[in-house]
Amino acid sequence: MSSAWTPQDPLEALADAAGIAVEWVNARGEPRKVSPDTLRAVLGAMDLDAATPAQARESMDALRRTDDAPPALTVAMAGETLDLPPARSHRYVMHFENGTRAEGVAQDREGRLQVPVPDHPGYHTLEIDGRQYRLAVAPARCPTPAELLQQEAPRAWGMAAQIYSLRRADSTHPCAAGYGDFGALAEMVVQAARLGADAMAISPVHAMFGAEPDACSPYSPSSRLFLNVLYADPCAVFDVEQVRAAAAAVDASGSAAALERLPLVDWETAGSLRLALLRRLYDGFEHASPALRADYARFRQAGGDALQSHAIFEVLHARHGADWRQWPAELRNSRSTRTHGFGAAHEREVGFHVFAQWLARASLAHAQTAARGAGMRLGLIADLAVGTDPRGSHAWSRQADIIEGLSIGAPPDLFNPSGQEWGLAAFSPRALQTHGYGAFIELLRAVLADTGGMRVDHILGLARLWVVPAGAPPAAGAYLRYPLQDLLRLIALEAWRHQALIVGENLGTVPEGFNERLAQHGVLGTTVLWFQTEPLPPDAPAHAQPAFMPPSRWPDDALAMPATHDLPTVRGWWEGRDLDWRRRLFRDPSDTAARAIIRGRRASLWAGLRQAGLAPAGPPPDEAPIAAALSLVAATPAALMLAPLEDLAGLADQPNLPGTVSQHPNWRQRLPDVKNGLLDDPRLRARIDSIKKVRSRP
Repeated sequence: MSSAWTPQDPLEALADAAGIAVEWVNARGEPRKVSPDTLRAVLGAMDLDAATPAQARESMDALRRTDDAPPALTVAMAGETLDLPPARSHRYVMHFENGTRAEGVAQDREGRLQVPVPDHPGYHTLEIDGRQYRLAVAPARCPTPAELLQQEAPRAWGMAAQIYSLRRADSTHPCAAGYGDFGALAEMVVQAARLGADAMAISPVHAMFGAEPDACSPYSPSSRLFLNVLYADPCAVFDVEQVRAAAAAVDASGSAAALERLPLVDWETAGSLRLALLRRLYDGFEHASPALRADYARFRQAGGDALQSHAIFEVLHARHGADWRQWPAELRNSRSTRTHGFGAAHEREVGFHVFAQWLARASLAHAQTAARGAGMRLGLIADLAVGTDPRGSHAWSRQADIIEGLSIGAPPDLFNPSGQEWGLAAFSPRALQTHGYGAFIELLRAVLADTGGMRVDHILGLARLWVVPAGAPPAAGAYLRYPLQDLLRLIALEAWRHQALIVGENLGTVPEGFNERLAQHGVLGTTVLWFQTEPLPPDAPAHAQPAFMPPSRWPDDALAMPATHDLPTVRGWWEGRDLDWRRRLFRDPSDTAARAIIRGRRASLWAGLRQAGLAPAGPPPDEAPIAAALSLVAATPAALMLAPLEDLAGLADQPNLPGTVSQHPNWRQRLPDVKNGLLDDPRLRARIDSIKKVRSRP
C-alpha cells in the first residue's frame, strides 16, 4: 500500500503507509497537502491511533507486523512467476479448485523461491515446505466484446433502462402498480431483443430499506450483496391468477390502478403496496407445492450467514429505527445478534425477508433468461454502486470490512468548489487485503449473478477514493489508496468465471495512465456525447460551446452513449432543460445567458451532425434531432453502443439531477404510457432504425 515517498514526520509516515495520500493535486493542477487533523481522523477511522508522535510510531510498528505476515490471498496472473520467501524444501504441490493437483520444484533465485503460476484461472492452493498459500489466478484480461458477442469486429447496440420507469404491456397486470419491476424488465428485454438489441444496461438493483420504501436512490443502497425486493416479480414463481387474487386482497380500494397512471413513482405508497403483496403470498406459502418450498429452502441454505444477517437487519431496522449505530448496544454487533438466537425468536419475520429475496433473485434470473432466449447476446448489464449507506445492512453485517466514520465524496473542483460528500461508506483497503479480499469477491459474485455484464460506477474508486471524516466539510478530506492491480485482476477472474462484459464509469478527470490500466485488463471505459468535444481556444467568447469530435475519433475500447442518468437527455440538452433547473434551483444562469448557451449548443451539435453526414444543410431546427444524435453515437467505433430509453422516448428530464434530493423528481420519472407498447411507437421505432442502420455498417 505504501508509495515510494518516505516522509520523516511520524504522522505523515503512518498515513502514507496506511494508504493515505498526504499530498495531492487539485483540478487546477495546484499541489495541496492534507492537514494533520484530517490525517488523524482518517487514521482513527482505520483503527490506527496517531494522536501523538509516540502513538503514530506504535501504529506504524503494528502496520509493519501486518505487512510482514503472509498474505491471506495472493492475486496473480496466469503464466506469471510467483516469488516466495526461502524454504528448506523446494518441492511444491499445487491444488487446483477442480480437485486435481500438480507437483513441481521451485527455482531458487538469489535466496527467493520462484514458482510458475498456473495457466488456468481460478482459486487454487499452493503447498510448499509445510506452508500454504491461497492463490487467485486471473486471466490476462476480462472477456472481450468480440469473445462474448462471437464476432470478430462487433458493432452491437443495446438500451439502458431505469427499471422503475418501465411499464407493463398490460396495465391490468397484478404487478402493474406504480413502477416497473423485474417482470416489466423481462417484457422489455424480449421486445428489445426482437428489434436486434444485444444488451440492456439497468439501474442498480441493490437491496434498499424495506421499512423505508421512499428511500429510492439506487446509488445509496442498504446492501450491495442482495436485491431490491420491491422489484420482485411474484409471477416469475407463482401462477399469475394466484398473484392477482393476492393483489386484490391487499388492494381493496384499487389504488394500484391509480398509481400506475401517475407520471412519477409514489415510492412510499407503491412500495408499501408491493410489500403487502409479498407478505400475502408468504402467509400462504406453507400451502405451496413441495417443489417451490424445496427451492426456497435451497436458496436459504445457499445464502448462508450473509442472507440470514440481511434478513435479521430488515427486521431490526423496522423495529428500532433508521440507523443501526443508534440501536441498543446488544443489537449493534451483528455477530452477537445472530448467535443469541434472534433468528429463532423471530423466525416468521426473518423468513419473510428471505422469501422476498428469493422472489427477487428468481425474477431477475427470469429476466436474464428471457433476454438470452429472445436473442440478446449479452442480456442484462448490471450496475455496481460505488458504496453503501452507512446506516444499512451491509455496513452492519460487515463491520470489519467497511470503514466507519468516513464518507466517500469528491475534492473541490471547477464545478463544485466546496467539494462533495456523498454519505456513502466504503470498504477498508487494509481489511480487504487482511481478509483475503473475501468481501470484494463476495460483492462481485452477487452483482454478476444472473447478468451478462457489470458497469462499475466511479471505477476510479478501485485506485483511490476521496474520504471525508464525519462532521468535516468535503474539502477537509483525503485520498485513500486501494490495491488497484489486485482488484482489477479479481474483476477479470470473476468476469471470466461468469463470462461477463465489464464496463467502468471513468468519466471526468482520472490520473495519468489509469485508462490504460483499464484497457490492459479488458475493462471498457465509458464515453458520452456531451464530453466528446474539442478544447475551446483561450480567447473563446463567453458562453461559446465546443465543437463535437467526429465519431471516428471516439475510442474503440469504451462503451458509447449519448448521456448517463446524471446528464441531460438529448432533448433536454437541446432545449436547455438542465439550465431551467439550474436557474430554478440556483438562480444561475440568467435568462439571457441560458438563451446564448442554447443557441451555441444547437449550432455546435448541428455542425457535428452535418460533418458526419447525419443532418441536412441549413440552420438547426427547433425540435431536438434525437435520431441524428443517436446515429452519431452509433457511428463510433465502439463495440457496444447504448441508447437510454429516455432518449428513445424523447423525454426532456434526466433521471437524476446531481446536487438535488427532493427538488427534482430524481429516480421517480416513468416512461410514457403508449397504447401498443413503448417499443412499437412509430417515432421511437424510427430512432431505433436509425441506430441499426448506422451500426450495420462495417
